[in-house]
Amino acid sequence: MKVLSALVLALALSGQTLPVNWRVQPAGTQVALDSLPLSAAVSPDGKFLLALNAGSRPSISVIETAGMKETARVAVADAGLGLAFSPDGRRVYAGGGSRNAVLEFTFSPAGELKASREISVGQPASQVATTNFIGDVAVSPDGRLVLAVDLFHDRVLAISAQSGQITGTFKTGRRPYRILFHPDGQSYFVSSWADASVYEYSLPSGTEMARARVGAHPTDLILSNRKIPDEQNKWQYRLFVAAANTNDVFVVGVSEGKELTVLETLNAGFSALAPAGMTPSSVALSADQTRLFIACSDANAVAVADISESRSRLAGFIPAGAYPTAVRVVTGGRLAVLNGHSGNLTVIDPPTDDMLQEYTRMAMALTPYRESFSDSLPEQRSSIEHVIYILMDGVSGPNAAKLAREFVRLENFHPAGDTPPAALNWALAAIAPDFTERLAPSFAAGRLRYNGFEGGEPANLPPAGYLWSNALSAGLSVRNYGLFVENKPTAGADGVQVARVKDPSLQGITNMKYRDPDPQAFLDDLKQFEAPSGTTSGGTMPNLIIVRLSRDAALGRIVDAVSKSRFWPQTVIFAMDSSAQKPALLALSPYTRRAAADPTPYDQLSVLRTIELILNLRPMTVFDFSARSLAAAFVSTPNNAPYSSEQPN
Repeated sequence: MKVLSALVLALALSGQTLPVNWRVQPAGTQVALDSLPLSAAVSPDGKFLLALNAGSRPSISVIETAGMKETARVAVADAGLGLAFSPDGRRVYAGGGSRNAVLEFTFSPAGELKASREISVGQPASQVATTNFIGDVAVSPDGRLVLAVDLFHDRVLAISAQSGQITGTFKTGRRPYRILFHPDGQSYFVSSWADASVYEYSLPSGTEMARARVGAHPTDLILSNRKIPDEQNKWQYRLFVAAANTNDVFVVGVSEGKELTVLETLNAGFSALAPAGMTPSSVALSADQTRLFIACSDANAVAVADISESRSRLAGFIPAGAYPTAVRVVTGGRLAVLNGHSGNLTVIDPPTDDMLQEYTRMAMALTPYRESFSDSLPEQRSSIEHVIYILMDGVSGPNAAKLAREFVRLENFHPAGDTPPAALNWALAAIAPDFTERLAPSFAAGRLRYNGFEGGEPANLPPAGYLWSNALSAGLSVRNYGLFVENKPTAGADGVQVARVKDPSLQGITNMKYRDPDPQAFLDDLKQFEAPSGTTSGGTMPNLIIVRLSRDAALGRIVDAVSKSRFWPQTVIFAMDSSAQKPALLALSPYTRRAAADPTPYDQLSVLRTIELILNLRPMTVFDFSARSLAAAFVSTPNNAPYSSEQPN
């Protein structure tokens, strides 16, 4: 359609690390903001939209909605996950992140935003604790009470808007994410990022009144009071809950007695059978409350649902920028979409049914996902029984260079993930959870002190677990060396260290003697694997071995030993360095090409897809399901020649 083509602009991908073959081409017009816009708030008169930018330079952007132009940008010391206007529009509140504070601003009718006070809610900013982080904020309908999420202490703080004093501390579920006041101001809803639940609490006591079990990682909430005739007004409100670790939005009925009942599950996936990966993270209602707009972060799209009847229906998709984090409806019914990775705002006119059909076609064309998608390795896959997956931290040196020369050179490896924690999660789980995407930039910038990105954090669990949990569920044997393990020295002069597994799923499959960068524990186990079958652990090697390395010499010793073992003819080693400094990927096996180049574009998903094909594992997300495998790097006739490591000077 000619009218549609004028609304669609291509977006340059510089600075954006999307999975291979996933593209971004947002509809509408684009307004540049600062890095990582996460939260949005519309002024009560509808004349202004505020965007909280939580990237390397936290700030709040002021956008005048008539012309959708940024009129001001106010720097803030830190930013959390929340932004809210007072009911009269004269004040603005923002979560202060690791400053352990709520930031208050004055806001004039002309759109002038000025910092007024910083409301400390605990230790001052000069004494930042590891677990200090204020996320979402909400203001009561009468404007007298501000609620703030104390994320890592699993509580909500009640603050007097007049005095700035804390008037209550209320326990919540694990990792409270979003706060939403009931319209009567006598209770509030909280989504629990780690508990797959939504809670309702009374005021002023903070006592739990009700809870509803929904999908994993519930985030944004919105209420609709539109009545549906055939429902006979059973429910006073419908509460829409985005569950980011699923493809779903859950619809919860709120009765006059404030009981919560899950009414239906709305699938926002590209198909009903699609694995997780849409990451629905924000919701908004049309003015007449017949349409629900859902920001699907990892799919780079806004899903549109018809909610006019008792059963909701997915109506289509609108292409957005990279990683949309918030969607709001502004004057004229236009959509305002914050794009976290693009660092901008997408403005989209309300789509007609015909336009939505065309937008949907475009959104589907930008993703490689197809229900019938299939990829396979050559027939040699059946000969490989063991996969060794080595994750390197900035490893370069003579062995890495020699291995690239002697085996296949993968010349077009571009890892997904804008931060090291995101890249690591893509390499292990085929997705970076929303917790990582939203908080890792603050950690990388040195503001957030809590490293919850390498196991143990309940809000950072990926949708289908990790590669090792996938293998264990398939009945395969697994061994881990150094991943998600914390080594702590014990008291005394012997220098002995005690290792602690940070993720429960690694219990029992982790070698606690392994100390990177010394690979001796792995080499000792390899000798044990080669021992006669009658001995302990002898005669077998695990199907999947995961190793973390930080030294080139250790890489060389491991490949040398494995290639000279009796397991080499049935083994493949993938060694990946997904750091931004020097990304590299090695595929090492008798069945990979020797002294040859492969220019095919690959990323972490390509490696995971290849491992899954070799070990007959199910894909974990929509991304490894639709990823291109490393089939071009393999050959049918094996070359069992071993590798001889380069010794350090």
